[in-house]
Amino acid sequence: VVSFKELIAPADSPVVRNLKNAGAIVVGRTNTPEFSFRATTDNELYGRTFNPWNDWASAGGSSGGAGAAAMMGYGPIHHGNDIGGSLRFPAACTGAVTVKPGFGRVPAYNPSAPAERGMLAQIMSVQGVIAREIRDVRLAMPALINYDPRDPWMVEAPFEGAPAEDPLKIAWTTNDYGMGIDSKVVAAVETARDILEAAGYQLDEVKPPPFDEIGAAFCRALFGEAKMLMDADVRKYGSTTIQRIFDDYYEVFGTDSPEEYPHSLAQRNDYVRRWTLFLAEYPLVLTPFLMGKTYAWHRDAQGPEGVREVMGKSIYGYSMNYMGLPAAIAQVDLNDGLPIGVQIIGRRFREDQCLDAAEAIEKVVGIMAEELWRRQLEQEASV
Repeated sequence: VVSFKELIAPADSPVVRNLKNAGAIVVGRTNTPEFSFRATTDNELYGRTFNPWNDWASAGGSSGGAGAAAMMGYGPIHHGNDIGGSLRFPAACTGAVTVKPGFGRVPAYNPSAPAERGMLAQIMSVQGVIAREIRDVRLAMPALINYDPRDPWMVEAPFEGAPAEDPLKIAWTTNDYGMGIDSKVVAAVETARDILEAAGYQLDEVKPPPFDEIGAAFCRALFGEAKMLMDADVRKYGSTTIQRIFDDYYEVFGTDSPEEYPHSLAQRNDYVRRWTLFLAEYPLVLTPFLMGKTYAWHRDAQGPEGVREVMGKSIYGYSMNYMGLPAAIAQVDLNDGLPIGVQIIGRRFREDQCLDAAEAIEKVVGIMAEELWRRQLEQEASV
């Protein structure tokens, strides 16, 4: 029972409250980048979060501390959020697993925020968890989605949906949209495809609605809103590094003007409709997440080309934030000693189907953290 007094002066966010009510014990906080607006995790207060596989590699962001902590065994369940990949970047970079919930799925409210977020942030930013194995993500999600009236956009819906038709159809693609894609990433998607076919799914290579067009629209709208609502704080409180990165974001991806912004939000409805129609035929879609290898920890701070490599080649990820659709990360292989994850996109409120497919892959490939720990034990034994 939640009292009115607790609602108007809440101590915990809905995520923390829901997890605690389910029996979770909070043991600490993990690191994030400044403004939670980088695909790597570094800040002037706590420094850099290291990728447990390789010191030079990024642990992803913005929930990079959560991904690294999960893989190092600090706890089974780690909270993160995702407006453009901030759950999936850390999972893809560190070897962890996650599902980005769809819009309206997990209650979101920050009791300490002095003002409401921008409109686009409200409909794209979602709360979720990062873990070492799908079992723990599946354990946390039903608790996470418990209703909280402080989020007016939350939809009450059961976590497990109706059984799917057999066989469930999955579209798959490795289209690089002219940006170039690493051959081992293509191989990882094809391996996942073969595993899912063997598990009883029907896999068809199909061209989904355009990720590149949707991703470009996402970036212009997101960075347009950021420039209007966040830029003054970035200049006032941000380090010189994050200020340069924001300048590069604006240059590489463009920004909607105040006059263009409402037209972009209107066009978004057409994109969502096209995806909804596509998912009516193919309830799941298998794609890459990163088109290239895991990047160096400071690559996005190395000018426009660095930003383009890190963010530009992750259009499969942030386009799903624009659609408000769930998307899981499953681990498949290693690429030069660093994990390669694939993305599984699903219908709204069908995170369970995304996790079913991810778990089918995990059963064959194994849990990436176990491989990490095996390698670390071998290194320690050889010293």
